[in-house]
Amino acid sequence: MDIKKYEVLLNVIDRGSLVRACEDSGYTQSGITHMMNSLEQEVGFPILLRTNKGVQITPAGEQVLSAIRELVHMNERLEQEFDLIRGLETGKLRIGCYPTVACSWMPRLLRVFRERYPNIQIELIEEGSISRLEGWLSSGTIDVAFFSRQPRHAYEWVNLKKDPYLALMPEGHPLAGRAYVTPEELMEESFFMQRCLDGMDQDIRRYFEKNGVPIRSGITSNSDYTILFLVEQGLGVAVLPSLILEQLSESSRHLVSKPLCPPAYRELGFAVRSFRDSSPAMARFTQCVKEVLQQENEMK
Repeated sequence: MDIKKYEVLLNVIDRGSLVRACEDSGYTQSGITHMMNSLEQEVGFPILLRTNKGVQITPAGEQVLSAIRELVHMNERLEQEFDLIRGLETGKLRIGCYPTVACSWMPRLLRVFRERYPNIQIELIEEGSISRLEGWLSSGTIDVAFFSRQPRHAYEWVNLKKDPYLALMPEGHPLAGRAYVTPEELMEESFFMQRCLDGMDQDIRRYFEKNGVPIRSGITSNSDYTILFLVEQGLGVAVLPSLILEQLSESSRHLVSKPLCPPAYRELGFAVRSFRDSSPAMARFTQCVKEVLQQENEMK
């Protein structure tokens, strides 16, 4: 069994293209094609379906995909254990996270982590869809996911921050002079809403539903930053997490944020499939996150 063929196979599936897989693996397209043909001959059935739109996994391949990911991950973990015995810190981490988390936390977190473990590779994937991040985590496409905790979950969780949502409006807006803003008042304005593949922001949607206020939003966007700039232009109001507003406080002088009444929060943290089965690289990353972010929160 050539584990390298399975590693390339997963890369092809995740990238959806032989050409894009070449960019990551360093192999030529003909080399990858030869490896995939050889692998399919070994297992005795087609795994990949080649089309004009790219490469897709066959139904038969889908049946064994989870086991292949586990095989590759176990091999990665074994290689890391070998390196530890030899006094080396190596490995690869695939991190999925909210865009706001990527901008706010990842720069300083990864700076510290790279200083400690320069030989561990990092792949950072930004995604606003919780269901997609959960799916990637469940399938093993990513090792860890940073998002907001949901009522239902099937992962192990570390809580990092209770992040309040704030009402956002341009300077001079009638609500800018209020001590707080209610959900009813927001719906009387032109309201901008964050929307991704899951639909409207799940945390905000639950907040309005809990308070019995139907959401009426004329414009939605999958980018918090786009919504922020729309508000800055005086086109309406929005509700955004405090984490993103903290990063933009200096550059966005024409915006006003107010607490919500009743208050709204999201519980930010990270999830893994199993801490017990984590690789050495993942265990070191987990410890680094706790030290950097949790200590930082305690100082505020």
